[in-house]
Amino acid sequence: MKARATIFIVLAVLLGCRKDNTPKVTLSTTLTNCPANSTCTYSYYNNADFANAGTVIHGNYRVFSYQSVNASVCGATSQFYFKTALSDDDFDITSNQIASGDVFANDFTCPCCEIDVLFKPIGGEIKGKRTDDTHWLVNASIVFGTSAMNPVDTVVVNQYFTKEPLP
Repeated sequence: MKARATIFIVLAVLLGCRKDNTPKVTLSTTLTNCPANSTCTYSYYNNADFANAGTVIHGNYRVFSYQSVNASVCGATSQFYFKTALSDDDFDITSNQIASGDVFANDFTCPCCEIDVLFKPIGGEIKGKRTDDTHWLVNASIVFGTSAMNPVDTVVVNQYFTKEPLP
C-alpha cells in the first residue's frame, strides 16, 4: 500500500511540474486584404528605431512598418510604425500603450486633398509572433480619434510582415 501511495505522489509531482507550452500570444491567421486601389507594404527592420515622422533609422529595436497608398486618391496614405525588443519572439501591445504614443500612426494623409484633419491613435491592440527567420504574423487593430478621444476610424491589418534591410 505504501508503494502505491509513493508512486501516486511521484506521478502527481512529475505531472504538476510540466512546463506550459501554450503560446503567449494567440493570433488570427485570417489575413486582411490591401484596401481597393491601394498598394500595401508590410515590413520589419532589425537593429532599427523610428523618428517622430515615422522615418526608420538605425537603432536597438525591431521596427514594424505598414503603409497603404491609394493610387486613385492622389497617393492618400495610411501608415503605422511600432517597435519591439530584438529578443522578442512574440509581443502584445495594449490599447493603453497605443494611446500613450508607443505607436506612430497616420490614418489618412493626402498630398492633394483639401482635408487637413489629423486623427491620432487612441486605442486598439497589436499582437505579433515570429513565424520564421524573415517573417512575423502581425494582427493589428488601431483606433483613430479626435483630440477629445472620440473614435472616428479603425485600421485593421492581419498580415505577414517581411524582413527588409534598413533604408
